[in-house]
Amino acid sequence: MNQTNQNPDTIVCATRGGEGSGPTIQHAIGLARERGLRLTFLYIADLEFMKHTMTGRTSLAAGELHKMGEFIMLTLVEQAQEKGIEADFAVREGRFRDELLRYLEETRPSTLVLGSPQKDTGFFDPRKLSRLAQEIEEQTGVAVELM
Repeated sequence: MNQTNQNPDTIVCATRGGEGSGPTIQHAIGLARERGLRLTFLYIADLEFMKHTMTGRTSLAAGELHKMGEFIMLTLVEQAQEKGIEADFAVREGRFRDELLRYLEETRPSTLVLGSPQKDTGFFDPRKLSRLAQEIEEQTGVAVELM
C-alpha cells in the first residue's frame, strides 16, 4: 500500500498523525469527499534532530520511525475509507522540506493539505511553513491549503 500515484486527481495530506493533526486530517478527508478525489496520507520520518548521534543508532531509529509511520498512516487510511474515500499512503525518510518537494514533483497531486502548529515549536515555525507553502506552489504548481 505504500505507493506513489502519478495522478492529478489526488489530494495529499502530509501529517505526523499525532493528536494535534485531527483537524488537518478531517479537512483533507472532507476535501477529498467534496471534490471526489483520492486521498494520500504522507508521513516523512525526518531524522535531522539525530544528525549528531552515533550512526548505528540512527539507522535503527530510522527503521523504527518508518514502521511507526506506516502504522499511523494505515490507521488514517482506514478512517478515510470508512467515510467512503479512496485512500492510500506513502512513507518517506529524510529532511521534511526536501522529501515533501520530491514527493510532490513525483506524484503531481492537485492539492497538498498541511497542518500548521498551534504555536512555534522551533521545528515547525508557522512563518517558515507559510514560506514553504509558497515555495511548493511556485516550484510544483500544487495548490497548498494550510490548516
